[in-house]
This record gives sequence, C-alpha cells and structure tokens, in this order.
Amino acid sequence: MFSIETILVPIVFSPHCAWAARYAARLGREFGSRLIFLHVGWESDYATLENFLATELDPIKHRSIVVDGEPADRIVQFAQEYQADLIVMPTYHARFRMFLIGSVTAVALHDVKCPVLTGVHHYDDDAQIIDKIPQTFQSVVCALDETPDCVGLARWAVELTSSLHARIHFVHAIPGVDEVSENCGEIEIRRYLFEQARRGFAAHFAAEESQPAIDLRCGKISTVVREAALTEHADLVIVGRGHAPRALGGLRTHTYGIIRNSPCPVISV
Repeated sequence: MFSIETILVPIVFSPHCAWAARYAARLGREFGSRLIFLHVGWESDYATLENFLATELDPIKHRSIVVDGEPADRIVQFAQEYQADLIVMPTYHARFRMFLIGSVTAVALHDVKCPVLTGVHHYDDDAQIIDKIPQTFQSVVCALDETPDCVGLARWAVELTSSLHARIHFVHAIPGVDEVSENCGEIEIRRYLFEQARRGFAAHFAAEESQPAIDLRCGKISTVVREAALTEHADLVIVGRGHAPRALGGLRTHTYGIIRNSPCPVISV
C-alpha cells in the first residue's frame, strides 16, 4: 500500500513556509505521516518555531528541530537521517533574478533522494501568499519523458493519485516542433515524432499490465506541462528528476522550468 511515512518541512518563518507547513499538515493527515519541522538557526529559535507553527496549524502531532549550520546541507542531512519520504518546500525568486527558484530549494532538488514538493513560484517580496490548500485532490498531471525511468515514475504517480482518490493525466512534450503549422514538411515531422514516441513508450511499458494513455503534445516542455495542468485543473503536477546529465531536451533538464511555470504545486520524484 502506498504511504508517506515521514514528511520533512524546512521553516524560515516566512509566508512561503507558512504555506509549506499547512500543506504538509494536510498531507500528513491524509497519510498518517510523521511531520518534522526543521529550522536552521539558533537554539533560542525553538520557541519561535513552535509559536509559528501554533499560529499556522491546528493542533497536530509533530516534531520540531532547531540546529545551526548551512540550511541546504542540514536539509539533506535530516532527510537522510529521518528517511524522509517527502520534503515540502516553497519556491520563489527575486525580481532581478528571474531564473532562480531559491538556492536552498535548488540544492534540495539536486541532492536529496526522496520526492520534493514545491509550491507555486512566487517573487520573494510578494505581500501576500494566497496558495490554497486543497481539501480534496481532484486532478493530477504527470509529465513523462521518453526514458526507461518513466515506468517507475508512472507507477509512483498512479499509486499516489489512487491514494488521494484523484484522476491522473499523463503528458509528454515533444519540443522543437510547430504544433499548428500546416506546412507539409512540419506535418510529416510531427507524424514521425509522435509515432516514435508511441513506440518508445510501448517498449518501456511492455512488461507492465497496461500502458498508460499518454497525451502527446508539441512545444516547449515547461509550457506544455503548464497548459496540461491548466486544462486538467490540476491540483498537483508530478515530474521526474535525475542526478546524472541527460541529453538535451530530456524532461529532467527542464525540471526547474516546469516548477517556475506550473500553476500548481509540483512533486519532483
């Protein structure tokens, strides 16, 4: 049975982290998870952390940890030490650093082994964070790349959405192709690439009981995933991420772009 036994939530006393705490508590109640809230600061911040959580959360069983050190390193350390099944973190950027999602979040996405759930991308000076915490999960979009890893990602996504009683929509983006062009050459290229993608996924899922229905679309990967999430009114987007370099155009090389552009939280597995 699918479970999320331990959820780790780094906290820095910001509206972004207030959202992360509430979202983690929502999932914790769903899965009966152990909640661990981590603040990297000073020993005297323990009371501040507890007061912050008391303000943001209804009473819920949890563990609070305050340590000093480098935040990103500590997150990686405690994710390993407590065998976290999920980390919940916000993501944001400064007005003049358009391509950043937050350095600590970026390190966590790169270095930890467990899935990481990030919130909708915000500027770091947003006056009000209004991200909603879903009472029920209705729809999940899972973006697949055309590698053997897509099978494990699809399994994980199906298990999660089944546990949440939500529907799932798989999407695959084929970049570098004009989807609306009526040029005969472009039409032929689209037909060829779509057929190649179908054959590739059929081969990857050949040993599975069934192949998922995969929505094939042309266009920039982050844009395709965003449009699918909007069309499906998704509560969550699920993507794969890797630690080894991938060929240009692979989904994992576009994880940050997907997170920045997604209209809903993203779980990077």
